[in-house]
Amino acid sequence: MATTKEKGRDSGKSATQTTSTHDTALVHLSKGVPVTDSLAIAREFGRSHKNVLRTLDDLIADGTINRLNFEPISYTDGMGRQQRLFELDERGALVAMPFIGGRKSRQGQTRLVDAFLALRDASVNAARTQARIESSAARQEAATGYRTVSMTLEMCRTEVGKTTKPYHYANEARLINFALTGKYDALNRDMLSTHDLRILANLEVRNAALIAMRKSYGERKADLLQYASAQRMPCLRANKRRAVVFQEVVSHT
Repeated sequence: MATTKEKGRDSGKSATQTTSTHDTALVHLSKGVPVTDSLAIAREFGRSHKNVLRTLDDLIADGTINRLNFEPISYTDGMGRQQRLFELDERGALVAMPFIGGRKSRQGQTRLVDAFLALRDASVNAARTQARIESSAARQEAATGYRTVSMTLEMCRTEVGKTTKPYHYANEARLINFALTGKYDALNRDMLSTHDLRILANLEVRNAALIAMRKSYGERKADLLQYASAQRMPCLRANKRRAVVFQEVVSHT
């Protein structure tokens, strides 16, 4: 059976074909977004799936459900046949719920809202845990990078018969801080983002290599400034793309 040609959250892409019996989870993640679907709603609200599909068709047709909030897909039933299915994000589901009806509408609405909230909380907690892990790893990399700078500096100065004083290490720290922030001030690493910590670690390793190459202070300064700018460009481009996407979403709501 061919899938519906309506466009939804993946506007411009063909509808997804599933290859197995439909998942019975009430709410699940799809491409990182919490979603439910028409079959789960039918089950929870005590309505036939074809009636739920008819209601959703009407809500989509008159614009009550925004095209960004649904995706027409299909699933394989127990007899191996492809069946129509709508996947709805949280907004789409919440808008549709009052129109679905059914003998278990109140219980269905409560369960659906609770399921979205639970999955959202779980996703947020997982993201926070992952962020903490990444931040800790980045801090460790930055600490290791500074030790590499210090050891390289000392070794190179020793080779030419020079001693290394505390201010020599401090000068290198200030140089790296300047490349990262544009200031020679002391750096509070606890206030840095994971992205900036990674740039800091890369700057430290690069500075150690430049010291080993016997580059002058001025040469290293110019190189590190250019390197830091290049490291930031992907992040700046990503932020710009997110801003454009956000503006497009706003303009269509």
